[in-house]
Amino acid sequence: MERITSGIEYLDLLLGGGYPKGKGILVTGPTGSGKTIMGIHFLHSNCSEGKNGLLILTRTLLEDFILQSKAIGMDLEPFIDSKLLLIENVFQSRIHETISSSRFGKGLEIAEKDCVGRVRELSENADIVVLDSLGALTKTKNCVGNEALSKFDAIYSILAKSGCTSLILMDKRAHNQHQGFADYLVFGKIEMKFKEDPSNGKFVRHLSVAKMRATNLSGENVFFELTSSGIKMECHDP
Repeated sequence: MERITSGIEYLDLLLGGGYPKGKGILVTGPTGSGKTIMGIHFLHSNCSEGKNGLLILTRTLLEDFILQSKAIGMDLEPFIDSKLLLIENVFQSRIHETISSSRFGKGLEIAEKDCVGRVRELSENADIVVLDSLGALTKTKNCVGNEALSKFDAIYSILAKSGCTSLILMDKRAHNQHQGFADYLVFGKIEMKFKEDPSNGKFVRHLSVAKMRATNLSGENVFFELTSSGIKMECHDP
């Protein structure tokens, strides 16, 4: 199976060359675990190679996302300016529609429906996609249980039919609240975790590849650090 780089050298080695091309990979973890930075690695590396990207933001302002990319030396703004990286800013749309809804009593549900249509339109020419985050996309007043699954199913199907290699980020709390509904649909799943080391008070971060079809998984426990140049990984014994 053809692979697309994750933008992180050691992770590519772990996955047999990168993410399976044209498939959706779910990345879960608590706030601050490094999910968004993993998405930035993926976008920057592949857009640098000339691939067309799509970034779907559901809980973050675009300017904050760009600032974070610049902070780790992976500036995404040139790709946005050149239209190599397209943006679907659901978060910003929600702000406008919430204000409109509070004034006129309508608008928010229409915006949610339009989001799926916009993803269909923008993904037609996209090679790679980052959705940040799935939890925020399904966390609406009228989107629970099977409705949350239906919304994700629609978006996932659109991306798959378009042949996009997609990185779908989801906060651990939202993942647990929805009882892991996305796990069964995605082609692969990466879990990011961290805990405090009582000996020095520092956070120890690690990830595990819980699922990756068509891939020989070693079961290694991979520790990593969040540095000024992004994610740096090393292998430790489990």
